[in-house]
Amino acid sequence: MQCDMKNLPLGWPLTVASVGTVATLWAGKNLHAGFGVAWAVLSVLHGWQHHKKMKADVKKLTGCCKKQEEAVKDTFAELVESFQVDAYVPGRVRLRSSLLAVNPQWKAFLEDYIKSFTGVKDAVITPLTGSLLIIYDGEKLKPKMAVLEQRLAAQVANRR
Repeated sequence: MQCDMKNLPLGWPLTVASVGTVATLWAGKNLHAGFGVAWAVLSVLHGWQHHKKMKADVKKLTGCCKKQEEAVKDTFAELVESFQVDAYVPGRVRLRSSLLAVNPQWKAFLEDYIKSFTGVKDAVITPLTGSLLIIYDGEKLKPKMAVLEQRLAAQVANRR
């Protein structure tokens, strides 16, 4: 009979070795060490038996996370592009997006995210209308945000 390591059932030997290791904690060093070594060797063999499956599982898991991150980035980009300036005065801007109306679950996250910016006093999303109101202090905004404010003003002026 040929010993095929790939098909060797290791479930029971691993169980016996693990129970034996724990059970011999008080029985003596040599017996405990013997069960511990057996458990370690059987664990390595078991890992070797399934290394291809584990490698495939890791690839699936990391691939899945990357796909989710890309989907979030795409959704965020789509949301930003969908905004239209509804009203603007310095220190206050109201944006509208149909995506806010169909995704009310984004409300808390987006409000907290927008409020985290320096100079933003408040951000309120009304999912019913797809409206986002941002109240901010223009003096405290970083230079990049000041440029955004100028663009908003230009967009509103072009609309009139």
